[in-house]
Amino acid sequence: MSTEKAEKKPMQTKNKILIAAASIIVIAGIAVGIYFGVRKNDNANGSSSNSSSGSSSSSAVPSVTTSAAPQPTGVLPPAGQNGTMVNGTLLPYYTLTGPVPAPKATAGTVYTNCVEPGTYSISYDDGPSAYTHSLLDLLDKEQIKVTFFVNGDNDGCIYDPTVRSVIKRAYESGHQIASHTWSHPQLTTLSVEQITLQMTRVEQALLDILGIVPRYMRPPFGDGTFGNGNANDVKVQTTLKNMGYVIATWDIATTDADIDDNNAVHKLTDEALAKVEQGVVTSSVSGAPAGANHMQLMHDTYQRTVTQLSPWSITYIKGLNYKIVPVAVCLGDSDPRNWYQTITTPSANPPTTCTK
Repeated sequence: MSTEKAEKKPMQTKNKILIAAASIIVIAGIAVGIYFGVRKNDNANGSSSNSSSGSSSSSAVPSVTTSAAPQPTGVLPPAGQNGTMVNGTLLPYYTLTGPVPAPKATAGTVYTNCVEPGTYSISYDDGPSAYTHSLLDLLDKEQIKVTFFVNGDNDGCIYDPTVRSVIKRAYESGHQIASHTWSHPQLTTLSVEQITLQMTRVEQALLDILGIVPRYMRPPFGDGTFGNGNANDVKVQTTLKNMGYVIATWDIATTDADIDDNNAVHKLTDEALAKVEQGVVTSSVSGAPAGANHMQLMHDTYQRTVTQLSPWSITYIKGLNYKIVPVAVCLGDSDPRNWYQTITTPSANPPTTCTK
């Protein structure tokens, strides 16, 4: 009996130790479970917050409040794409959600100056051209956005693959694409039907290439915007209004199209041309009321405009503490969905020639 009791005593002690150890393990397991459970919930909440903030690194698509009006809404695109999905296609560069706000600029109205305080728009007519890629390099470097008023068949055919690639790059870089008519005519010399055709041909080309129809246009030479009540001006403006176009002209024309070396009448050195063009800009700014906002017209069809006038203009304007923006933004339309009447899927196989 004494031997049996002697054997049981260490066994009982060993059992107590095992039970205690098991209890500690269970308690530790529960603690670890609670800890990681809390961390998991925290991470889930953090992910939810990041998604709802519209971070471009998330592939989640936030919910969008729809509007009764027939306006496109925007949602974040799949991960890896920069921009906003509108009507099933990508509006590049800009991240936008919700219904489109009411446009500020009015169709049929002629605007010659920016209206948003502290803004200054730079725009380029008649292109794109062989020099536009270099201009886009400059604009990328300076991190500014401008407006391109493009023609269909002027400096080159808009359907030509090389020209098409420039327009596509400008659009995908976040610049505003606007219309400058198909072949750059004086609109006051045309009938309503001819004006309409000039505009619809550009519309079709931009639908084919980019999937957009612009809401902004500039008449070549500003023709159709100068006469106060002139019948031909009324014809032009009424036709464009009926087509939904905001008419944007300028208050500063740099005269690059008149005195550039591509013009046989004028042969100025780079230094002389720079002095003339810079003088036009500085005198226009200094002659305006303090705090006035400006629309500056240039042409990306001239090499010296790209390599000389544009860099100088950007430095000069920034030095005046203006914010350089596209024309639509300086007129109050900061949402890029208001830059276009239509945003849809571009053609899979656009034409390659302007001849019909």
